[in-house]
Amino acid sequence: MITTVTLNTALDVIYQVPSLRPNTVHRIEDAITLPGGKGVNAARIIQQLGEPVTAAGLIAGHNGRKLVSLLRQEQVGCRFTEADGETRLAITILEESRRTQTELIEQGAAVTAAQLDMLEQTVAELAACSSWVLFSGSLPQHCPPDVYVRLIEIARRNGAGTALDSSGEALMHGMKAAPYMVKPNEQEACEWAGIAPDSSDRQERLHQALTAMMDHGIELPVISLGAEGAIAAERSTGSFYRIRVPRVSVRSALGSGDAMMAGMIVSASRGGSTRAMLRLGAACGSACALQPAAGWIDADDVMHIGNEIQIEQSPVA
Repeated sequence: MITTVTLNTALDVIYQVPSLRPNTVHRIEDAITLPGGKGVNAARIIQQLGEPVTAAGLIAGHNGRKLVSLLRQEQVGCRFTEADGETRLAITILEESRRTQTELIEQGAAVTAAQLDMLEQTVAELAACSSWVLFSGSLPQHCPPDVYVRLIEIARRNGAGTALDSSGEALMHGMKAAPYMVKPNEQEACEWAGIAPDSSDRQERLHQALTAMMDHGIELPVISLGAEGAIAAERSTGSFYRIRVPRVSVRSALGSGDAMMAGMIVSASRGGSTRAMLRLGAACGSACALQPAAGWIDADDVMHIGNEIQIEQSPVA
């Protein structure tokens, strides 16, 4: 089994409009409401890839109960801890004419120390029967910035592989626990490594950031490069990987990074090589971009895109 942990869950509401005009009433014919949050998106992809998965984390109020109900309809297992207030709404407006994406995201529910203690116990129980635990997303209100450090250490002590996909302060603190796998973007990776944007050419900066993460004890650091694919490194062999993805007609970039992490972890849980992990992860990320909402992939898209992905490997100089 695979477990995902989402501290700042959301109920995603997606509107598609021909054009977005201010001071105008827009009547929505087909609104999409989905369970959301980075780890929740990843859990749904994992389930679609055919692996047993349990989504854990924090929910609150009516929105939280609806999120759980929607997940269970998709046959995703749930072990959430209830927090105070309401799970946030994350509203996305997709404008067809200019192909823009506008996001309106509420602040997450507050969390108490007692609720975090309950979550830690749940993570320990789930990690003991999981091959991997994925920690994803931002932090809710009143959550200590080092919470991912504690949770990653708990999961590791209970025998699970650990992965982190976050940003900002949560990522900076979480990296201290040296999870097996991380997936920052280019800016986040360089900031964490203390590399100035103009310190060297781009390729050298990326290699420096990957090397710094390996030196810190991270076995598989991956830096996402959006439509350009990704670059990764493998600590055990000291090799770099450049992952190039085919151009696709992007419908929505929502959740592509979550899908990429889900694909890598599914491959890892099946005993896949580093190349196989990177290939399935990149294929899932690109396939998700063809969908109108996060947390969805088409198996045929994953297969066709996966066949076109190019992975170049080189040893560390």
